[in-house]
Amino acid sequence: MNRAVLFGHVVFLALSVGALGCSSDGTPEGNGSGGQGSGGQTGSGGSGSGGASSSGTGGHSEASGGVSGTGGSGSGGSLATGGSSMASGGVSGSGGKVGSGGETSASGGAAGGGEGGGAGSTSSGSGGLGAGGRATGGGGRGGAGGGAAGGSKGQMGGAGGATPTGGASGANPCKASPCVILPLGDSITHGFGSSDDGGYRSPLFKLIVAANQNATFIGSLSNGPTTVSGKNFPRTHEGHDGYTVNQITGFVPPKKAFPMTPHIVLLHIGTNDMTMNMDPTSVANQLDTLISNIVQAAPDALVVVAKIVPLGYSNANYTSYVAKIPDVVKAHASKNQNVVMVDMNTLPSSDIKGSGDVHPTDKGYADMANLWYGVIKGYLPN
Repeated sequence: MNRAVLFGHVVFLALSVGALGCSSDGTPEGNGSGGQGSGGQTGSGGSGSGGASSSGTGGHSEASGGVSGTGGSGSGGSLATGGSSMASGGVSGSGGKVGSGGETSASGGAAGGGEGGGAGSTSSGSGGLGAGGRATGGGGRGGAGGGAAGGSKGQMGGAGGATPTGGASGANPCKASPCVILPLGDSITHGFGSSDDGGYRSPLFKLIVAANQNATFIGSLSNGPTTVSGKNFPRTHEGHDGYTVNQITGFVPPKKAFPMTPHIVLLHIGTNDMTMNMDPTSVANQLDTLISNIVQAAPDALVVVAKIVPLGYSNANYTSYVAKIPDVVKAHASKNQNVVMVDMNTLPSSDIKGSGDVHPTDKGYADMANLWYGVIKGYLPN
């Protein structure tokens, strides 16, 4: 399949309520100050440093914020490697060296920063979700990112497995069970070229079911298998083959109205713009507008913006565009909007079909699912 496939299908539609799909019951991620325990899984102390290493990769590693520590003596952790030394709460009860978010560049982490405190000593740690949030906070659970400016004042941390860019509200976006997820984008969101026509959505749902969590997808399009892991698969989505950022913006308020307000939006868009060699700065500005419209329509939702997957070939416009996405996301986070980024650009070239086909392989779609899940798993109800 060559790149023409991506922009060969333009479908006009209005968003509609997707079918609800439930996973098995199970134990939810625990609440607490700084996640389960307070910056770690359980207990307190944790070698006195909030966990010394273990950054996790792809946002789905379990070892961040100290496996069993509170961040140790309020130091915010010893290192800053994508969640490995986040420290939430600490003995000093401030979630880091000064307030929340760790000492310098700690981000993500299993409990992100904690509510009680400021932004951390250099503002690059990510805040917690409320008081550490629902097990993982907003910072993901051992995200591999780090270094980008995080949230503050108990804000949501950046995306696990992403370059964290902060967020805003300390509230859990999933207001009910199941958590309502809107997959939004182009044919990669549809899952074009995947063996089951579900793309990342089917392996993402498989992860949700395996964790005994409850979520559904919404949208006006329907693709994918009928069942996943023995559960009815919510096949609906808003992935339009061949669509650009501007075209997707036309399907988001204020131009349109969501029939159901999503709790979480998974946004992967811009691939077709880049294969058309559109100006990266203009496309980044259009992305900014699109995110603004999503936030206006669903102000309490968590908007997870993807640094899009590689094209499978060298493209200077693509390189320039993906480099602009973190700043777009940070600009929204700085306005206390619930916007974070996940880095899909980290997928290996073998995850993309190549030879003119910019769609992921089945493994590539599964790797995308792991990255999405690393960001949202701490919010999903049982």
